[in-house]
Amino acid sequence: MELNKFRAWGLCWLVAAAFALSGCSHKSLQEQVPSFTSVFPYESRDVGKYSVDNYTKAPLQWAVQAWINTDAATLYAKSINLEGIAEHVTWKTESAPSAGAQHMPGDVRAIPVAWMNLKERLLLTEPVSVHFYTILQDESSAPTPMDHYLGVVTTESIGKGSVITWRVYFDTTVWSPMASIMSSQIKRGLEKGFQSWIDEYGGTLIPAEVKE
Repeated sequence: MELNKFRAWGLCWLVAAAFALSGCSHKSLQEQVPSFTSVFPYESRDVGKYSVDNYTKAPLQWAVQAWINTDAATLYAKSINLEGIAEHVTWKTESAPSAGAQHMPGDVRAIPVAWMNLKERLLLTEPVSVHFYTILQDESSAPTPMDHYLGVVTTESIGKGSVITWRVYFDTTVWSPMASIMSSQIKRGLEKGFQSWIDEYGGTLIPAEVKE
């Protein structure tokens, strides 16, 4: 039992390290965020016409938000393909691929983490503005100590750019210390990904405080 626990901790630390090293910092083109009221406030469990509660009852753990000087369609595509966030992502799609095809609910992306894979399934897609996804715990070889996981990503046009918000919901009924480690490293990886887009287009991260 103790050996299995040690191995589980070791795998989580390896995964955390892989996420931490997946991005690098550059000098960013910081710009002032235009005043805005989001149509997708991250504090709400309603996302436009969709409800988080239809997919998970887990609490919101954190959110990462940025204003980036490009269009919402570009950010939607980058976020769903994890560009700048993870490398060598592969897809298993529900339909035959075609040129310019959008990813659809049911599509699964595999994310290499060290020698393991983390698999995520798209649950909902509304091109240019919203997508929901979850972690496939039973199909991932990487440790996934977060229960009832749901990721919600929204993009909306604000001023001459767009605001992207990435929120994560999950329960920590088991392995909560490991879940905390994994969660913080995933968040850090997303922040580095956002920063890479800011470096490319200009923009700035927006502090997003989640209340207990």
